Amino acid sequence: MFIKRLKLLNERIFWILILIILIRVLLVLLPSFRIDMTDWQAWTQRLVQLTPLRFYSPDYFSDYFPGYLYILWFLGLFFKVLFPHLSLFSFGFEIYLKLLTNIFDLATAYYIYKIISRYKKGLGISSAIFYLINPALTFNSSVWGQVDGILTFFLVYSSYCLLELKKIYRFSISFALSSLVKPQGTAIFPIMLTYLITNYRFSKYLSLLIIPLCLMLLSLPFFLKDPIFGLFHLFQKSTSTYPYTSMFSYNFWSFAGWWIPDSHSFLNIPYRTWGIIIYLFFLILILFPLTFKKGYKKNSLVYFAISLAIFAFFLFLTRIHQRYLYPFFAFLLITAFIHNSLRLKAIYIILSLIHFINLWYVYYYYNFVYPNQQFASLFIYQLLNQSYNLFTLLNLIGFGVLLLVYYRSSYSIKNSK
Repeated sequence: MFIKRLKLLNERIFWILILIILIRVLLVLLPSFRIDMTDWQAWTQRLVQLTPLRFYSPDYFSDYFPGYLYILWFLGLFFKVLFPHLSLFSFGFEIYLKLLTNIFDLATAYYIYKIISRYKKGLGISSAIFYLINPALTFNSSVWGQVDGILTFFLVYSSYCLLELKKIYRFSISFALSSLVKPQGTAIFPIMLTYLITNYRFSKYLSLLIIPLCLMLLSLPFFLKDPIFGLFHLFQKSTSTYPYTSMFSYNFWSFAGWWIPDSHSFLNIPYRTWGIIIYLFFLILILFPLTFKKGYKKNSLVYFAISLAIFAFFLFLTRIHQRYLYPFFAFLLITAFIHNSLRLKAIYIILSLIHFINLWYVYYYYNFVYPNQQFASLFIYQLLNQSYNLFTLLNLIGFGVLLLVYYRSSYSIKNSK
């Protein structure tokens, strides 16, 4: 009887996963975020025509790092072999790009499953399903067509390598790849670095040299004229592209106003500097229980710290896009399932819905309202346009609650010893 029930359960899970994948595949047929998708297609065509050796140019706009450009290049070459008569600007290539990000989402769900199964054997599949049905993440990958799911995969995999497998070299390589895709992944580095310092002898730190070495070697084809500082100069260019407080993000700086130059000052200190100060303050608060209460002995607390570090990065720094919150959900989900906490799962759901609203608002604005103001009359758009600071407040409250739960978790770990 037990075996029959187990088989029935596995069969149901299989069909649930198939349904989730089918929904994600069907959603790729919806219009993409036009500005981003046009960039991907134009960059792919340029890569296919010129190769990485001549891609970057002072008179050509591209603020993305070589990691994703490699992916676009290989996809473009492969697409031209499979469909020689289709243009890279075709709808077919859009679907091609969106499906790839969904594959990375599936891979992330798999490693979430592997992590959770180490702590709660019966919850591994549930955690993976929870991740894949997240409406904000699904919208980002399947409809918008963004690539934050690729970054998130490398961050989750690198964390798995370090925290679960204790493979520092593998962590260093996968973390370097995440940084090469999008530098926002560096938000988790202070947590990982302190974990290494707390748990390993000094000789092990040398493996971290793999990170800059990989970054330099892999980006070399793009920067033959400037092999040492080419990537750094691109980073400077990328961060200065949008020198504003908040680009439609439900974060702390939306109270000051969206798209306000972060050179504006308060008490003679620029907003950008204030953002760094506030972020570093909360980063120290996050690191404190790990370093002084020996929280690094519990991986569950490290995953919690990673999620909070990403959330603080999103909430308090300036020049932040709404999509930068994407990796936060993977690590909060891991934390919620390791603790099997109903409270954390509820916060995960609420914050996911807020993030979905944030993404939808930006998507609708640029795809419909910006080219045609008549679409601004939509009731839901008008409502969101007037209440964005409410969602900002909810995000900040969510962060505060998570920080309190985090400290209570660290206290209980200390007392259990």
